Amino acid sequence: MNKAAKKITGVLLAGALGAASLAGCNTPMDGTQPLLTSGEDTITVGTGNLMLRMNQATMLSYYSMMGGSTTGIWSQDSGEGETYGDTTKANVLDELENMLVQKQHAADYDVSISEEEQSKIEEAAKAFMDANTEETIQTLSVTQSDVETLLELYTYQTKMYDPMVADVDTNVEDSEAAQSRITYCRIDISDTQNDDGTTTPLTDEEKQAKKDQAQAILDQLQASADPASADMDAIAKGVSEDLNAVDNTFGDDDTLLDDKLKEAAKTLQDGQVYGEVVEGENAYFVVRMDSVLDREATDQEKESIVSERQQEAYNDLLDQWKEETDITVNNDQWEKVTLTDTEQYTIKQPETEETTEDST
Repeated sequence: MNKAAKKITGVLLAGALGAASLAGCNTPMDGTQPLLTSGEDTITVGTGNLMLRMNQATMLSYYSMMGGSTTGIWSQDSGEGETYGDTTKANVLDELENMLVQKQHAADYDVSISEEEQSKIEEAAKAFMDANTEETIQTLSVTQSDVETLLELYTYQTKMYDPMVADVDTNVEDSEAAQSRITYCRIDISDTQNDDGTTTPLTDEEKQAKKDQAQAILDQLQASADPASADMDAIAKGVSEDLNAVDNTFGDDDTLLDDKLKEAAKTLQDGQVYGEVVEGENAYFVVRMDSVLDREATDQEKESIVSERQQEAYNDLLDQWKEETDITVNNDQWEKVTLTDTEQYTIKQPETEETTEDST
């Protein structure tokens, strides 16, 4: 599971366990069977199934929100001959292994669950059991103990991240993170899209007309009282209502901006306008360097670099721990857990007094 999905799932899980409920239809299974065993630690099939259904509900909600169809999604090929259902189950199993080894190494970092936290976990688990119907609980094959286990694992996971990455070097030089800010106008010269799906290249005359527009913007910009602060967007719109100028930042590893545009910009100092129209891959550009070293963007890039270092160190440590740990996986039981269109789960929002009053 990627970091974003993990956070979303954790948040939704905490919300659902607080006062919401799941609704679904599935073939009951024996949730008491061990799914993962390592030393004295055991994670049951019920705990794994609950985590899986939270992921399932989150993914379906996301796809629906984006306007995509979820019909048959679990049987679709996700690559290398695996279905999305198989991949999702594998990701959940891997995440459970991660959380298991984090719990086992928690004492190494003086990390523990306090009595107050344990009490809240038990209260949340009971609230979850009370909020769901007996039919849903049986379908999930989950007990209050299973819910508590999953909450405990999430708690260890949350508390372990910072100490696990504490030794990561957080020093990043400006040269490594440097970001420049430019303002530019882009005039498109790509092929014209036809109604029948074909494309037609612009004629030389049409391209020249586009270049003339770019030249007009450049001339007016250079003729302004202060080209460094001139409103390039207003100048562009004055040439054509269809044109505009935007500002953007980029670094050495940027892959989004046109290469020719970046090459031209890198020759400039703060406030300078490139003296010619830049011909890129599919556009003409007029460009101004606003800041060779944009402080805000550079500092943000430094934070991003540190986050990447931390995530890499975190993942490497998890991999090391799992290699060193004897974990038995009950694949026979996990294979009985399936993801299909007939097994739908949703995360229900709790009914509050305010919503009740509004409905009356």
